[in-house]
Amino acid sequence: MPAAEHPDRPGHVPLRTLLAAYAVSQFGNWLFRTAVVYYAYNQNRGSNAVLTTAIVLVYLPVLFGSRLLAPLADRSDTRRTLIGLDVLRAVVLVGLLGAVLAGIGSTSAVTIGVLAFLSLLTPFFTASQTAYLRRVLPTERLAPALAAVSTVDWWMFVLGTAAGPLVLQVSDLPTLIVVDVATFVVSALLLVRLIPAPVPAAGPRDGAAAGASRHRLSVSSRWLLLGVFALNAGAGLINVYPNVVARNFLGGGATWLSVINLANGIGAVVGATLVGRLGTRHGLRPGVLAAAVVALALAGMTFVTTPWVAVLASSVMLLAGQVFAVVFQTRILANEPVAVAGRVSGLFTLGTFAGVTLSVALFLGLTSIGPLRGTFTVLLLVGAASALAATLVGLAAARRHGNTARAPAGSAPPVTPEPDAPEPDEVAVTDAVADAVLVRQAGRAFATGVTVASTVDAGVPHATTVNSFVTVSLDPPLVLVCVKRGSRLESMLGAQAPLGVTILAADQRDTARSFARSDRPTGTGQFEGYPWQPGALTGAPLLAGGSAWLECRVHRVVPAGDHSIVLARVLSFTRSDKHGQTPLVFFGGGFHTLPDAPATPAGEPVGGERAGGVPDPSHGQPSHGQLSADGPVPIGRAGAQR
Repeated sequence: MPAAEHPDRPGHVPLRTLLAAYAVSQFGNWLFRTAVVYYAYNQNRGSNAVLTTAIVLVYLPVLFGSRLLAPLADRSDTRRTLIGLDVLRAVVLVGLLGAVLAGIGSTSAVTIGVLAFLSLLTPFFTASQTAYLRRVLPTERLAPALAAVSTVDWWMFVLGTAAGPLVLQVSDLPTLIVVDVATFVVSALLLVRLIPAPVPAAGPRDGAAAGASRHRLSVSSRWLLLGVFALNAGAGLINVYPNVVARNFLGGGATWLSVINLANGIGAVVGATLVGRLGTRHGLRPGVLAAAVVALALAGMTFVTTPWVAVLASSVMLLAGQVFAVVFQTRILANEPVAVAGRVSGLFTLGTFAGVTLSVALFLGLTSIGPLRGTFTVLLLVGAASALAATLVGLAAARRHGNTARAPAGSAPPVTPEPDAPEPDEVAVTDAVADAVLVRQAGRAFATGVTVASTVDAGVPHATTVNSFVTVSLDPPLVLVCVKRGSRLESMLGAQAPLGVTILAADQRDTARSFARSDRPTGTGQFEGYPWQPGALTGAPLLAGGSAWLECRVHRVVPAGDHSIVLARVLSFTRSDKHGQTPLVFFGGGFHTLPDAPATPAGEPVGGERAGGVPDPSHGQPSHGQLSADGPVPIGRAGAQR
């Protein structure tokens, strides 16, 4: 039985809270961004130069932000960073609103300038969000999580970009700015509820930040980033395609623009949903295939005067583009250590927007020297060739470096439940995985008791099965448990946090299995069918039916590879009033029962040693049979070791 818990699955807190906040802010983002670009384009009578300049001023800052700001996510509390960025964006927009209402400067110029500044912050926000997910989720759940983020982004794209130009026709720019301010404020309030994620290696004070900045990407990641750039150098034309086709070839202005954006958004949502279901089991293959589809779709987008072909081709291109992006980003993140996830996210964004900027710059250059119809067709065909190059790069990377990711050097592999643990002669493993197998086999040879470690935070109880429970010291009285880095339990066990330990009895095998499940309910829901009572001294949940109970306060948390050692000071200890209660034992990957358990009366020293410094076992503590299912009312989802 592992002593660690798996973080929440996509769709549950913390991801659900993160997605809700992201949805609110992205709706305002896309509404504002689309409206501003369309406003400038329309005010200047469809000038391609103005359109391109507006887009470049949006995307060029992203390049700088990706390189300069994104790595900061690796040395920060990602939750606080996300909240701070939302607040900063709201403050900047309030300033813009004042400037617009006061008539300071050119409305188009000031608004695009603010949009450029917000674009500078975008990669920092994205990197912080990605680093958060990388810290709290195991690798196999990273792709569905990124796909969920992409799905939310594109649903908001559908709503925001379809509404932006239309809102301008019935309202005004200040109204759009007010809506955007409100979305950032609401997003920040939602992010306050987000569960904090641990900072790898305890942050910059121990040199982690410096080490992250010096980290050299693997060759595989560099190949894949080249593919990301190549694909976006072609697919980046989608940023001008809706405006150009709607105004110059279909003659529908805002109506056709909304139709194309709606179709594109739906295509992207379908693609993100599809790749979320594929997960990581197919490796790079779906991404490579998607790049080939992007190339074909770009060729189809040359039929700019045939509405249904133009719209269908562009939506298919975005569908395949989402599959490509999630697959390649997941692989790159999995290739590299968790401690550099922010920097890696920034480089991915840099590769993406460098390609987009190149495609838009080519659009500006070629359309200025020739007729739009001919040059635009040539650009789309060049884009198709670039996407085909990305396909070849992906194929080469998969062949040279493997279809699936290997564990980054110096990082510990995830620990899987013992029943599924591979034997050394069953699979070909890397040295790191082989070392993990040796440690796991050693653990199987050592018999331990089984406990349920528990805590409560802001009224929300949480518990998980742990067999790495050890007594450490008599003076002061200390015990320890080991929990998975980034798990829900670890995030709740800060200094002086309450810690309850229920030592399970032989008839509590089902209890042990239930609290080890990663898909169990959260809050009080995970305790359904397992009576418990908050401890008298700490409020930490203590389960009925145990052999004994301890209440503690966290003394110190020490990082140890992919786990954290939680040292806790014992406040009280109580044995079951069923003398001779047989404990549950874990050995060789399964549960066992001692044939003849010694009877130790409550209050007597255990193992021939006096429990110096430990309060009277009966002091304020419930005995077996007194525990009830009554407890704190949950105010949020607690998460699954988990």
